[in-house]
Amino acid sequence: MKGWMGVIVSILILVILVATGADLPAGSTANPKNSTELTPWVYLPYVSKQDEVIYVSSNLSGHSIAAECNPGGVSHCPCSEADVDLTVFEDHGEVTSNVREVHTYVNAIGYKKFTETFPKGDPITLGIYRYTGQFRLPGLPAPDPDQRENSEAAHMMIQFWDGRNARYENNKTTLEGTIFLTLNPWETDYKHVKVYVQPLQLVDTGIILDPVLGWHSFELIIDLATQRYVSITIDGDYRDLSGMSLAQVYHPEWGDDLSFIITTESLATWPQNDCRNIFKWTMWYKDLALSRLP
Repeated sequence: MKGWMGVIVSILILVILVATGADLPAGSTANPKNSTELTPWVYLPYVSKQDEVIYVSSNLSGHSIAAECNPGGVSHCPCSEADVDLTVFEDHGEVTSNVREVHTYVNAIGYKKFTETFPKGDPITLGIYRYTGQFRLPGLPAPDPDQRENSEAAHMMIQFWDGRNARYENNKTTLEGTIFLTLNPWETDYKHVKVYVQPLQLVDTGIILDPVLGWHSFELIIDLATQRYVSITIDGDYRDLSGMSLAQVYHPEWGDDLSFIITTESLATWPQNDCRNIFKWTMWYKDLALSRLP
């Protein structure tokens, strides 16, 4: 019995040494995964909360583009799918609003749509989802009508659609979690980060982004089961949004499919209601990842 007690004590000492990062006895080795400052009782829950990666994209390859003409009903100008563009480069993708530089007002919606199942064949279900990536401004907006490269907003979204009430009674409405970065240099809320909530309206999160000509990071976490946000993070600036409801948008014209969509959007500056001005805007995106949390 004493011999077994000695073995048990030795094992316990070795576990403590590994967990605390202390030097191991000569001839012993530790798994590199254990070279962390987390103690065992912290590390195990940390592992259990790791995301299940559903989809990744480095450059928007395979994504689609759609035109949202005269968004918000604040203008009434000719517009078509020819006014938006999505271009794939080796290390990033670009989404352009008013690519032809004409008198129009159009939101360019880059998107990836999953219908019924995710890429690995897993069914689309309610749950907690995490959407991350990076975005970049090609230039800095300025309150100058002669500067055509000017922005209204950048917009990243998770959109869930259940057209046949397979997961919940949705009354032909989407559930939408968004990050809405205001980039109109004429507005007082320039550089503010907002989210759409229910009833459909924009709410300021308190995050103010200082745009630079470099890459910015974003993270959006939502809970479809509770129909609420969890959090957003921009360049490491975190906000708990668990008290906010996801936006809902009525689409009676949509079908009976079950769909999950992530977007990368670009909107040029509002050109006035008659589109007297001409503005164009391109957003760069890369390293997108969609995950599901347990």
